[in-house]
Amino acid sequence: MQMEVEAQAAELTVTQQKLSFVQERLLVNIAQVEELQGQQEDQSLALQELQNTNNVSKVAFSASLLVTGEGNTLQFDFATLVFRNVYTNIGNHYSPITGYFTAPVRGVYYFRFTGHQTSDQYSLRLRLVKNEHPIIFSGDRDSAIDREDSVSNGVVLYLEIRDVVAIQLGGEVWDDNYHRTTFSGFLLFGL
Repeated sequence: MQMEVEAQAAELTVTQQKLSFVQERLLVNIAQVEELQGQQEDQSLALQELQNTNNVSKVAFSASLLVTGEGNTLQFDFATLVFRNVYTNIGNHYSPITGYFTAPVRGVYYFRFTGHQTSDQYSLRLRLVKNEHPIIFSGDRDSAIDREDSVSNGVVLYLEIRDVVAIQLGGEVWDDNYHRTTFSGFLLFGL
């Protein structure tokens, strides 16, 4: 009986060693599964961020000054010009109420504006501003000899999220059913 007890004790010791080995392997496997789950969560977040960036990367707008009719707009001091006739506003980042474009993502953007004048009483002065700071300017002086003129300019800008871009008028600008006074922009690429 002594031998039987010793044999069972030895067998119990071997079984305990096997159990310890299995427990260690189980802990290693659990750690590996947790690591893989963490990697899967990171990949899911990265995929979601990429999808969000792809959706936001489609940014473009184009607008003219007047929706209908014709007429002059006059500002003696520079003030934001509101382009109300929106042709395209992919992403809805241009506001036809305020005249501001707000950058949805950090990136490089292209902007262009054109103004038309039909008066010999006032100058036409347009400038593009970023966060209210003048960036580029176009203008034409009034002349009784040359009553109709157009000016335009364009620029590529680096913008951070929530930077704003607008066109300011100092002087007089004309628009009509031909939509001669315009403001457009689009995202070239995000950073």
